[in-house]
Amino acid sequence: MLPREYPKWQTVYYYFRLWRESECFVAINDKLRQKTRLAVGKQAAPSAAIIDSQSVKTDEQAASKGYDAGKRVKGRKRHYSG
Repeated sequence: MLPREYPKWQTVYYYFRLWRESECFVAINDKLRQKTRLAVGKQAAPSAAIIDSQSVKTDEQAASKGYDAGKRVKGRKRHYSG
């Protein structure tokens, strides 16, 4: 389903596989992330990352309460960072 101005799909796929196996896309993504971070005043490499989060419901007596608007859950959001 490539546009007509592109080469045959076999040719496009050949180069896609070549670039994917050489990790060209990984290098491009790394460079773009670094440039984006530097442009907003951060260090080129992140010092930490949040891998996953979970919204946990709390009852009315809980010491700390919050609201996860995305999931519409009263409670607290906890994160795993490894």
